[in-house]
Amino acid sequence: MAKKPGVAVQKKLMTRKRLLVIALLSGVVIVFVILSPYGILTRVRLESEHAALLQEVVEAKHDADSTRAVVKRLQNDTLEIERLARERYGYIRPGEEVYIIRRDTAE
Repeated sequence: MAKKPGVAVQKKLMTRKRLLVIALLSGVVIVFVILSPYGILTRVRLESEHAALLQEVVEAKHDADSTRAVVKRLQNDTLEIERLARERYGYIRPGEEVYIIRRDTAE
């Protein structure tokens, strides 16, 4: 006759099985929390994206403000308009003489 395992051995096997099942389920839950679409890695990635977008918004606002300042200056300041016309288009006032200075390229 074969010996039947004792009650203590059966309890030990059941305890090990329970621990194995609990560890397996805990592992699945941890992997889900880390790697799921709603997990920690996704949250970290989205937060860094959010910070980058906020920085872009700040830069865009700064550019818009400086552009508005240039537009306002060009709408209201006749000296600024005259300066730009002289620089870009070579305009001169009647009676002015233009001197063209060529730099020596050998230097």
